[in-house]
Amino acid sequence: MNLRILLAASLSVVSVAATVSTADAQSRNNVRINQSGYSNEIAGRQTGYQQSLSVRQNGYGQFISTYQNGARNGATVGQYGRSNDAIVAQHGRRNSTVVGQNGAYNYADTYQNAYASTTGVAQIGNGHTAVTTQTGAYNGLGVIQVGEGQTANVRQSGRGNVTLVIQGDH
Repeated sequence: MNLRILLAASLSVVSVAATVSTADAQSRNNVRINQSGYSNEIAGRQTGYQQSLSVRQNGYGQFISTYQNGARNGATVGQYGRSNDAIVAQHGRRNSTVVGQNGAYNYADTYQNAYASTTGVAQIGNGHTAVTTQTGAYNGLGVIQVGEGQTANVRQSGRGNVTLVIQGDH
């Protein structure tokens, strides 16, 4: 009877340990995703050191939401088409974000909670909105929108921050 209880307890511990995610503990992973078509959605999460995420979406009604936590992580999002949404959130230090959208009615939202971080958003088309927020120090942020009806909401806190917003209608 005691042997059965010991065996059952051991198996339950092994089964619980097997369900624990090991992806959050790994570092230096590269993820590249290409999507094309209509109404594709993707959500990703990376935790660790030197994670890399590259997403390219081509089509109509694309959506991406990604979260990175750690140090020296990078996220690159390229969306081509119209009615695309991109949301990138990073926590940690020395992280970088690049979002590029080419089309109409695109939306980009980036957030960083770190020091020595970089954010870049470039949108070409009409009806764009870009919202970025940074907290910490030594941050750089840039938003370039060309077309009609752009809106930019940029917030920074800390010290040594640099902001560049260029909006035009040419």
